[in-house]
Amino acid sequence: MTFKELQLNEHILKALEINKFDQPTEIQEKAIPVFLNNQNLFGKSSTGTGKTAAFVLPILHNLTVKLRRPQVIILAPTRELALQIVDQVRKFSSRINGIGVAPLIGGAQMRDQINRLRDAQIIVGTPGRVNDHLNRGTLKLNDLRTIILDEADEMLKMGFKNEIDAVFKAAPEGVQVGLFSATNTPKVMQIANNYMKDYELVEIHNELKVNSNITNTFIFTKGIDKEELILKVFEKHAPQRAIVFTNTKSQTDKIARNLKTIGVKAVVINGDKRQSQRTKSIKMFKNDEYQVLVATDVVARGIDISGVDYVINYDISRENEHFVHRIGRTGRNNETGNSISFIANQGTLRQIQDIEKTYKIIIDEMGHEEYGVTKTQRSERSSGSRDSSFGRNRSNSSSRSNGGSSRSGRGNYSSANKPGARKTSNASTSRKRDDSANSGTGAFSNKPYKDRNKESRASGFKKSEKANYGKNKKSSGINWN
Repeated sequence: MTFKELQLNEHILKALEINKFDQPTEIQEKAIPVFLNNQNLFGKSSTGTGKTAAFVLPILHNLTVKLRRPQVIILAPTRELALQIVDQVRKFSSRINGIGVAPLIGGAQMRDQINRLRDAQIIVGTPGRVNDHLNRGTLKLNDLRTIILDEADEMLKMGFKNEIDAVFKAAPEGVQVGLFSATNTPKVMQIANNYMKDYELVEIHNELKVNSNITNTFIFTKGIDKEELILKVFEKHAPQRAIVFTNTKSQTDKIARNLKTIGVKAVVINGDKRQSQRTKSIKMFKNDEYQVLVATDVVARGIDISGVDYVINYDISRENEHFVHRIGRTGRNNETGNSISFIANQGTLRQIQDIEKTYKIIIDEMGHEEYGVTKTQRSERSSGSRDSSFGRNRSNSSSRSNGGSSRSGRGNYSSANKPGARKTSNASTSRKRDDSANSGTGAFSNKPYKDRNKESRASGFKKSEKANYGKNKKSSGINWN
């Protein structure tokens, strides 16, 4: 099927052609006719299926351009996703004169948003800021026709049920509703039953996959100073461009200050930053003004930044799916990537094992000794049984695969410097640590970060890649789609 067969108007078809959209995805093919017929829709689909275009295209088709009042509200859980949707609206409406879209997100100037609301037909925003405008009286929904809840399950997890209810309360009865969710939890079904009554169910069975170009490793950090460890990780692997994820906003600034002590320039993004600051930070990171982006999960999905060769999970994400989105920031566009996760206790260790099983990936253990970091005697006594038993259990599973490749097929990662290296005996570990100290790669250096040992820079890559390291770095770019 083609977009023309879906009976979209010629202006939209021209915009699709310009942007090289040739054929609709499965969810677009199924959802667009439902929206065009003004029916309610429940789309059960995760990210990466083309669901944004599945509701944006029919919204543009049904819009009354001459009516300069809000006709559509699209709610999204995060500012970044909201801006991504705004970008899609502008892209697909590029051949239609008179389309106004108002992004209503936190961290942006209220005055600018109020000015945009004067003639906007499409409102895209986060639930909190949309409600701010409803309460101020700057957003009127008298002419509203459609409400879209994108990633409804995420919005409900974040505690936005009251804000969602308030939008429906302010809207006219009988508005068309499109609800998109990766899951159909009881809370999601409550929203569907309360506000959709009759609806078409479009379910896309797509499995979230992990890029096979990524080498995934973890370090068990019980009894280890994580602030020291992350410095050692950067000293050893010297990423060209890295993202460090943490679960708390307070840690982002702390990690950035810590990295600065070894000459690593890091920029921070978290929920406390204004949207203008977040946008500026992303741009500076993209332009190589900063080597590292330290962030909470606000950038774990929806933003495509090329050239990221390392993702470091300072904390493990609370949701397994978020872990996959995090590590998916590296290894993009057929490039190789690496992820290193700090595992603090047995609970997060079990979570890692569950992620391996669910997404059929291998996350190899790296010993903290590889980085010249030692545990306290107390922690060694308490965790010694865990180290030995876990090593035995994992050694018996050598036939497990990652995209068809087995553990035995990882011979190129035999070097102790490389993620994925198997844990060595105490004697060999000690010897390698001594060699590292002698060569100067294991201790902090007074040299600028970018000028340090080239051998250290290539430590995270396969032998076949070392010769071309730095030569094949593709031009930086950011894609908000």
